[in-house]
Amino acid sequence: MPIFLSEIPRLFKTGQMPLHAVIIQVSPPDKKNYVSLGVSVDILPAAILSADIVIAQVNKHMPETLGVAKIPLSAIDYLVEAAEPLLEFPQGQPDEVSMQIGKNLARFIQDGDTLQLGIGNIPDAVLMNLKNKHDLGIHSEMVSDGIVDLYKNGNVTNKRKKINKGKAIISFVLGTKKIYDLIHRNPDFELYPSEYTNDPFVISQNPNVVSINSAIQIDLTGQVCADSIGAKFYSGFGGQVDFVRGAKRSEGGRSFIALPSTAKENSVSRITTSLTPGAGVVTTRADVHYVATEYGVAYLHGKNIRERGLALVQIAHPKFREELMSYLKTKNYIYIDQKTIIDDDSPAKDIIPYSEVFGEKTIYFRPLRPYDQKAIQDFFYSHRPETIYQRYLANVESLPRTEAQARVSVDYNKDMAIAGFDDWTPYAQMVCIGRYVRYQEDSAEIGLVVKEEYHGLGIGTYLCRYLIEAAKKHGIKKLFAYVSHANPAMLKIFKNFNFSSLESKQIDGYYLSLNLTAKHDDPKSQDHGPAPKTPVLNQPAHQ
Repeated sequence: MPIFLSEIPRLFKTGQMPLHAVIIQVSPPDKKNYVSLGVSVDILPAAILSADIVIAQVNKHMPETLGVAKIPLSAIDYLVEAAEPLLEFPQGQPDEVSMQIGKNLARFIQDGDTLQLGIGNIPDAVLMNLKNKHDLGIHSEMVSDGIVDLYKNGNVTNKRKKINKGKAIISFVLGTKKIYDLIHRNPDFELYPSEYTNDPFVISQNPNVVSINSAIQIDLTGQVCADSIGAKFYSGFGGQVDFVRGAKRSEGGRSFIALPSTAKENSVSRITTSLTPGAGVVTTRADVHYVATEYGVAYLHGKNIRERGLALVQIAHPKFREELMSYLKTKNYIYIDQKTIIDDDSPAKDIIPYSEVFGEKTIYFRPLRPYDQKAIQDFFYSHRPETIYQRYLANVESLPRTEAQARVSVDYNKDMAIAGFDDWTPYAQMVCIGRYVRYQEDSAEIGLVVKEEYHGLGIGTYLCRYLIEAAKKHGIKKLFAYVSHANPAMLKIFKNFNFSSLESKQIDGYYLSLNLTAKHDDPKSQDHGPAPKTPVLNQPAHQ
C-alpha cells in the first residue's frame, strides 16, 4: 500500500480500513493490570481502539517497555497465554562497502545530533563509526542492535533534545535478545505510536535531526526509488518521507539517502540515467538533500539539474561514470565540453575530508571536485585586485565557466589541489586553495592563495607543508614557484621551507625551487634546474 506510515492510523480511526479483529502480543500484566505492547507499539494503539475484537497473546519473554506502550487489560477481549521466544533479526558484520558508506556519513554527524536510522548493514556501519561522538539523541521509527553499544558507552544520552529530552523515542524495535533486554523497563527508552514518532512536525521540534534512509535506485535528477525493483514491489513506503521532511524542517537538520553504488556484483549502477521502467518514486527530487555511496556524499538540495548530475556522477562507481556523463551531455543537462575525471584510482580517493584549527577559526579541507565550479568562481571574485595580481601575476578580471571548470577538473594521478572551507556544510565558502601542477614527470609548480580575512593565521604555511609532503609521496622530485616582488608574505612562507630563490626573467619577481630528494643542507638543494618559459599555474588549464 503506497502510504506514509504516519498516516495509516488515520485509516483505522476513520473506518476507511475497518478492522474486525486485531491479534497482538503483550507482556504479562503488572500490578495495575496493564500489559505492555513490548517491542512494537507502531500502529497498534489505533488498531486496538478501532477493532471490533482484540486478542492478545501473553508472552513472558516480551519486554515491558515504557512510553505509550501500556494498555489496560480491559481493552483486550481475549487473552491467550503462550510463552515463545521473540522473533529475532540478527545482523552480520557490515561488508566493506557498507563500512565505507558508514564512514562517509559519520563525518556529517555532530555531537548532540538526534538520529533516525533503519536496520541493515549501512545503519549499523554508521553507528559503528560514532564512538567518538557525544550526547547523541534518538528519535526514530525503529532501532536495532547497533544502538546498544553506543548507549552503554554513554554516546547516546538524549540530553540535547528539545522534546522528549533524556529519552530515546522509537515506535518499534527489531533485533535480537541483546536489544530486547536493553529496553526492558528501561526509562531511557520510550515507545510511541507511529503517528507521533513519524509526524514530520514532531520530528522537526528537535534541532539537528539527522535521518539516514536507504534506496534501491536514484536517477541523475535526484528521484529516489526505495520500494520496488522495476515493477516488482520490494517493500512499503515506511517512514522514509516522514523523516526526510521532518529532518529538513529541523533547525540544523540533515537528511541522507544512502546506498551502495552498484548491485549484482558491480554489474549494475544504482545511480542511473532514469529509474527502471515500472519503478516508483518514494522520495522526490525536491525532497532529497544528501546522497551517500561508498565513493562519497553528494549534496543536491537547491542545486540545478546540471549541478545534481555532476555531483551524482562523482559518487557513482567509476566504471559507470563515463556512461552517465554521456547521458547528461546527450540530454543537454550539462555542457558538451564538461570535464570529469572518470578514474577514481588516484591519491585523492584516500583523502577523507578533515578539519584543522587556526587561531579561533576552523577550516575544513578536502580535494577539489568538478562540482566546485561555482565555489571556485565565488572564491575568485571575493579577492581584492592586489590579491589576484599576486596570485596570478597578471590583472585577471574574470573567471569564465570554461576556466573555472578546468581548475576544478583535477587529474589527481598527476596533480594535487586541496581546498579549505569555512564550514562543513555544502554551502560553505571556500577560503583557501593549495595546488601543484606537474611541469615535467618529476617536477611541479606550486601555488597557494588564502582569502584576505584569513591572512596571518598560518594557513598558507599549512598548505605549503601539505603540498610538499604530497609531492614527495607521489614521486615528485622538485617543486618550484613564482612569487611577485609585491608578495613578501608568500616569499617568506616558501623560504621557511628552504626554497631557494632567484630573480625571475619571466615575471617581476622571484623564481623559487625546492629539491625534494636532497637534504636541506645539501648543496644540490640549491639547484634550480630548467624553468618553464611562463608559470604553469597561470595557464588557463591550471589556474
